[in-house]
Amino acid sequence: MSSLGDSSSASLGAGANALRIAHRLLDARRYADAIAPLKEAALFAPNDPAILRQLGVACRLAQRLPEAIGWLRRSIELEPTAPRVHFELGLALALAGKEDGALAALRTATALDPELAEAHGKAANILRRRNRLEDAASSYEQAFNASPASVYGLLCKGLALGTVGRGIEAEAHLKEVVARPPANASDEYWRVEAECTRGHLLSEAGRFGEAGAAFERSIELAPWQATTAHLGLVRSKKIAEDDRPIVERVVKRLGGTDLTERERMILHFAAGKAFDDLRDYGAAMEHFDAANRIRHKIAPFDRNEFAGGVEGLVARFTRDFFAGNAALGRDDETPVLVLGMPRSGTTLIERIISSHPQVGGSGERSFWNENAPAWINAATQKLAAGAEGLRGGYVRLLRGIAPYALRVTDKMPFNFLWVGLVHVLLPKARIVHCRRNPVDTCLSIYSTCFARHWDFASDRGDLAAFYRQYVRLMDHWRTVLPADRMIDVDYEQAVAAPEETARRLIAFCGLEWDSACLSPDRNADGVRTASRWQARQPIYRTSVERWRNYEPWLGELQGLLPGVIVPS
Repeated sequence: MSSLGDSSSASLGAGANALRIAHRLLDARRYADAIAPLKEAALFAPNDPAILRQLGVACRLAQRLPEAIGWLRRSIELEPTAPRVHFELGLALALAGKEDGALAALRTATALDPELAEAHGKAANILRRRNRLEDAASSYEQAFNASPASVYGLLCKGLALGTVGRGIEAEAHLKEVVARPPANASDEYWRVEAECTRGHLLSEAGRFGEAGAAFERSIELAPWQATTAHLGLVRSKKIAEDDRPIVERVVKRLGGTDLTERERMILHFAAGKAFDDLRDYGAAMEHFDAANRIRHKIAPFDRNEFAGGVEGLVARFTRDFFAGNAALGRDDETPVLVLGMPRSGTTLIERIISSHPQVGGSGERSFWNENAPAWINAATQKLAAGAEGLRGGYVRLLRGIAPYALRVTDKMPFNFLWVGLVHVLLPKARIVHCRRNPVDTCLSIYSTCFARHWDFASDRGDLAAFYRQYVRLMDHWRTVLPADRMIDVDYEQAVAAPEETARRLIAFCGLEWDSACLSPDRNADGVRTASRWQARQPIYRTSVERWRNYEPWLGELQGLLPGVIVPS
């Protein structure tokens, strides 16, 4: 008996010693080094949820995300009611690009502990990236209500206000966060985030000089933290030779060994944009390639799955289908869907239309991206039962943004996937299809850091495959929709003949002409997309045939050029 007792004591001692070593390494932020002793401790206590949680957190901080997710899920199996573990799982899933799972985990965390403010806030961040702005604002408010006196709570209050367009009130809360003396390291972190958030809000409002100053202050407060501030700064202006110190600072930061993969990706996009402005296209492409290698790992693309989805849409939404389900539609002319590939000019075209005094601009709305997938293959009987609720939810969303407008725009590019469902439910909705040179479009996607990681965006071959399926689907919609429901607008024509294009668009919307549509740069609506700086400039032509600057690096995109035959 004594030998068994001695063996048990030795095991416990070895496990405790491994845990002590791991904790010292974690305190020193040597997260990758802490994994091995934590695994050793877990061998001696395989059913200890606390050790498994620590192992999952260490793996997350070391960017070993599949391992992190696995360890955290094992911890949850042993202790399913621990809110912090669900919260940590949500963080790991979000970093891995699995936003649906992340949102579910964060929602579980807040259900178990409604006072877990950061779980509400992280859920709000995901909802905001998805353009579910009202839901995001509600989650930010819940974060504030859970911790109203804290720096983080005040930050979330500012984010809630900014998300629903109350920028002046939001800025006041964010200034209060920055001015408050930090009580701990977390407070200091959130102060830096507040200053960076101010920069983004000011950019959305077109106040680029002030935005740049806010980003600079964020970088000055914590240069090791401010990766998104670097990106915001280079996006808030056209980088010139005088700005070389900004570029050098970004490149120097890329040499840091403490960066997460996501932070490194953001900095590469920032450097790429800066070198593009400076016309050093080789250096720019090196950084865009580096950024996209990381983005591709986060969100890989399945070309066959996407092609199959397009095939299903083409097969289902035919003229016969529309004729047989005409009774499901209602004659509401409110929606004007501005769609096409991302970076095809949708922001410019929407701002031309929404400059009209009888048009409200809603920006990008994710209503159909969130709701349509559950309905596109629904049986006719089920679709008939849900039609009123689905249609009503969308129209209420648009009218809530602009209650007195005759038309309200929705410029979500990916609505090109859901045109068939929208036409069944809202046959009077207008579809404005934006087109741009295919290689310019795809290069712009490749060189842009989006809020969400679109899976097709990070590989030239994937981009070309996605683009061809998009063209196939738009050709189908053009064939099966009534001729007066959809209009094609070419970006190149829009910038070459802006008045002709604007008049054509306004006539298509069934409205009287208004000269305000000739000055989309004066449109007061906020711009939340990556085009926020460009959208505030007078209409310009310098982005036409931008691909020629990158001709040596086109790769598979070359097959999208007119006249190029792609081998089958």
